[in-house]
Amino acid sequence: MRQNFLKYGFSAALFALALVPLMAAAQGGAPSSLPTIGTTPTGLIGILCGLANWMFTFLVVLAVIFVIYAAFKYLTAGGEPENVGKASSMLIYAAVAIAVAILAKGFPLLIGNLMGAGFSAGCQ
Repeated sequence: MRQNFLKYGFSAALFALALVPLMAAAQGGAPSSLPTIGTTPTGLIGILCGLANWMFTFLVVLAVIFVIYAAFKYLTAGGEPENVGKASSMLIYAAVAIAVAILAKGFPLLIGNLMGAGFSAGCQ
C-alpha cells in the first residue's frame, strides 16, 4: 500500500512540476512577431552556443556524479574483482563524459568557421 502511494504520489508530483512552465507561459500574451533567431550564421551560432553550454554543464555534472558513485563502488567492493571492474569502467565513462563536454564547447566555433561567420563567433 505504501509503495503504491509513494509511486503514484511521486508520479503526480513530477507531472505537476512538468506543467508549471506551461502555466507560466500562459500568463503572457501572444508574440507580436515570429522570432528570427537562426536565420543568419551568427544567429545559428548563438543557438549552438546555448546548446553547447547546456550540454557542457549537464555532462560535467554527470561526470562528477559518476566519479562519486565509482568511488563509493570502490570503497564497498571488498576486493571483489567484478565490483572493482565496474567501478573502473564507471571512471572511464566519467572521463569520456568530460572529453565530450570539452568537445561540445568547441563545436559552435567549428560550425561558425565552416559557415564563414569568422573566428569571433565562438561562445563566451
